[in-house]
Amino acid sequence: MYFLFAILFYGVIGIQFTFPLRSKELKCFGEIIGQNSLVVGSVSANSSQFSLKIHVPQKKNDNILQYAHSLELHKFSFTTNNTQENYQFCIHNLANAGISFNFTLATGMDAQDFSLVAQKEDLKPIEIHLKKLNGLINSVEQEQKEIEERQATRFSNVSKISYKIIIFSVVTLILMTLTNIVQARQLKNFFKQKKLI
Repeated sequence: MYFLFAILFYGVIGIQFTFPLRSKELKCFGEIIGQNSLVVGSVSANSSQFSLKIHVPQKKNDNILQYAHSLELHKFSFTTNNTQENYQFCIHNLANAGISFNFTLATGMDAQDFSLVAQKEDLKPIEIHLKKLNGLINSVEQEQKEIEERQATRFSNVSKISYKIIIFSVVTLILMTLTNIVQARQLKNFFKQKKLI
């Protein structure tokens, strides 16, 4: 069962797709990437008139990791920092005509090249596969920890919001009750003055 889950999870890590961009169009893709994760990718096009910007959008400033301009094939790689962030990959078509782009992104175990490890340590194919599985298990454990941290943060936020909603509801109920009491007294006094009661 775990082996099947590991294989399914392993297949989801790599992303590859093709998309068109019209003249002077900009398109950005976002990906939440875990802590201390290797990221390898490439952008290729049938023209060299495009730019690639990889950045981490933050509230106060944009932290630009890489910026490339006018390359037919641009490969990039970096290791994420100690916090989980939403990384954005923006591709800008600078040509006067539409261009088709091929975007590839691999993170975690999918981004690692085990052929160099196999050559250095003289490993057999089964040993390479075991190393991959071991790394995959470690990345799944790390991802599970990050999911638990996100879940705890969201639960805390939901608890705070629900507490505020309860307080708002109680205050609204008290105000409505006071308003009804005041209206009832005013109506009673009005009817007494008109001698209808």
